[in-house]
Amino acid sequence: MSAYRGFIVLGAGIVLVLLPFLIFVAAGWPGSPDSCMNTTPNTCFCEAFDPADVIAHARGVRQPVNTWFNLYSILTAGLVALMLYCDRKDGPRGENVMRSDNFIADLYVFAVLFLGLGSMWFHASIVGWAGNFDGLSMYIYAAFLVFYTLRRLVPADWVFWVFYPITVVVFVIIHALWQWEFKSLILIVTLVAAYLALEIVACVREGKPWQGKWLTILLWWLAVGCIIAATVFWALSQTGKPMCHPNDFFQPHGILWHPLAGAMAVLLYFYWREENRT
Repeated sequence: MSAYRGFIVLGAGIVLVLLPFLIFVAAGWPGSPDSCMNTTPNTCFCEAFDPADVIAHARGVRQPVNTWFNLYSILTAGLVALMLYCDRKDGPRGENVMRSDNFIADLYVFAVLFLGLGSMWFHASIVGWAGNFDGLSMYIYAAFLVFYTLRRLVPADWVFWVFYPITVVVFVIIHALWQWEFKSLILIVTLVAAYLALEIVACVREGKPWQGKWLTILLWWLAVGCIIAATVFWALSQTGKPMCHPNDFFQPHGILWHPLAGAMAVLLYFYWREENRT
């Protein structure tokens, strides 16, 4: 049964996140406008929308490109679930969590899925409370990087299952209460810095970076390259920046930033999957 668990998580996650999302799309989006609408022009990640629709709680999707391109995450999470099935169908393989029947690996399927589907709530609605789903998706993923890397250093599952959810909850509360324009960026950078510090510790403990294997080195640096490229596109497509053309179909935030972040997530999975592989 564990071989199919990744697919079960994938299917359940799609239903739990997308079904209520589609209900709001059909019925309308209640709530106050997001703070990104407080300036003129707005700072809601470039793509044009009618502010009157947000105020009127209208049905539909405010930013269709930034919203629907997040469906990439069904493919990326599906790939992770498929690989879990391939690794598990003949029984667990070694102590590597990502090649075992450990529930932490199944949780990663959801983290990769929600990284995209959670973002859809904000871009479709541009209301404040839905923006917390966008933040939640980022904190679920970024905190996973931290505590899975810690799990690699400290082989005790309870450390992951205790401190990972606590960290996510704390960061979501800070996100909801902290009224500052760059709060998400600061919180994510904090988690990424913690992850990088732990990754360095892991390399030092092994005595050679990424176990000295060319494939693990390549996968990690490809992941880094993806998120660097994604961040560049994210920055250049902000309101007023060179790549921001609000009325164009080509919206780098949705078409490049989101999928490249998903590519990073998949590459890190394959990187972890190679660890201690003979």
